[in-house]
Amino acid sequence: MLENPGIDDILNYINDDKDYNKKKKKKKKSKKNKGDEPKEDDNKCEDNKKEGKNEDIKQEEENKQIQKQNKKEEKKSKTFLKYLPKNINTDSENNSCSIKPEPRENKYRELIKYDPEIKITNNRAQDNSILRLIGNWEEKPNYIQTTPPTKSIDEQYNCLDDYPVGTIMEYAPNNIWRSTSEEKKELEKYYKYKIESMRKAGECHKQIRKYAQTIIKPGIKLIEMVEKIENMLRFITNQNLTECGQAFPTGCSLNNVAAHYSPNKGDETVLQYDDVMKLDFGTQMNGYIIDSAFTVAFNPTYDNLLKASKEATMEGVKNAGIDVRLGELGGIIGEILSSYEVEINGKTHKIRAIEDLCGHTMERYRIHGVKSVPLYKDDSSENSNVKMEEGEFYAIETFATTGSGHVHEKHPWSHYMKKPEAFNNAKIKSGQPKALFKYIDEHFSTMAFCPRWLEESGFTGIDKSLKYLCDHDLVEPYPPLADIEGSYTSQFEHSFMLKPTCKEIFTIDDDY
Repeated sequence: MLENPGIDDILNYINDDKDYNKKKKKKKKSKKNKGDEPKEDDNKCEDNKKEGKNEDIKQEEENKQIQKQNKKEEKKSKTFLKYLPKNINTDSENNSCSIKPEPRENKYRELIKYDPEIKITNNRAQDNSILRLIGNWEEKPNYIQTTPPTKSIDEQYNCLDDYPVGTIMEYAPNNIWRSTSEEKKELEKYYKYKIESMRKAGECHKQIRKYAQTIIKPGIKLIEMVEKIENMLRFITNQNLTECGQAFPTGCSLNNVAAHYSPNKGDETVLQYDDVMKLDFGTQMNGYIIDSAFTVAFNPTYDNLLKASKEATMEGVKNAGIDVRLGELGGIIGEILSSYEVEINGKTHKIRAIEDLCGHTMERYRIHGVKSVPLYKDDSSENSNVKMEEGEFYAIETFATTGSGHVHEKHPWSHYMKKPEAFNNAKIKSGQPKALFKYIDEHFSTMAFCPRWLEESGFTGIDKSLKYLCDHDLVEPYPPLADIEGSYTSQFEHSFMLKPTCKEIFTIDDDY
């Protein structure tokens, strides 16, 4: 069976098949004339006959494998279509959206209010020196957005083709031929819609986090901070149901909490000078998700902790590529994380990877795909020998910790996700959970959401309704994940695609 055949492979396969058929015809002729040949050749003829039978059996097995693979791909395609929201049309042949969104009024403009004394400029430059290990934004010619932002993404660019190209990285030497291959360049056109959607979502993410870095200061309430960030996200993306907008709740996990914490209504937590906060949020366009995060710290004490995850993430991205084994990539990441140590309050801590967390593939409307990128060299796992493949979309995120390297679940919960197999609410008997499930399906599909968003939309009694949906296997909670008390954790994350010709990273910019 041919795996990922090119044009030359297919032609060779056809020619080989023709040669094989010619040999079969010759064998048939030799069988007709076998009485005229010496007895010694009868054995040879019998051997040829057996050989032909074996070839037939082998060919039949290969054909069965091909048919099995085709059926598997067809089933996968049909399942994929079920995951998509009802308001998005698709082309089943290339899994791309066939509709072009028309210009819409931006109802979120009124959410963006600035102090009248703030001067709005066309400069891109921004000083981030208050934030440790986060770079300053440099001035660039022809910058379209203002500082602070006053334009949605659609006001800045006319169509998908206009969005800035991400950071391009060529593959390792054994795959460098891809960058000049005409066949691979043609194949890349197949991914055009997906790539352009991700470029748009990536540009939104950069502009939103640039704004976020101006409001993050010691003394700000976390709920006030995330609401400002999310309002800006809604405005810049011109959020519209599942067509575009936020991909998952804004994470602002503090200190020993590594992931999945976002403040619920009534949370009065205030960001302190000595806190280490992981700011993790996602944007999406047409279901294609950008997942990117950075760590906020004000105290230089934690610099090495941040450096560990920042460097490990970049090395992970650089070493990722087609045919790279995930277990080996995890080894590269883990080696960097474990090479750092940090001194806090006079005590030296060896930094290690959080082994329970990992990078991952992403699929349309699904933040976590089937493949995981470990943060350590894993020789025993089934995943260790799995290879990265052409066309896949990855989020490489690394978590460094001064703690045990393992996380446990905490309360309160703030992240939930509709299960992919939950296509209808037929088994919901209660009125409030039924209405809530319908809203979740229409507004988030299989992307993550938080109770705060539901309450903002007018729902009450959220906890009880969400528990009902979780108990009936329609919705799944994703609790905050924390290392041991008193430890500190850091995270950096980038999103990229393994295109046929090269890697394109959609989230790298001046800040990280």
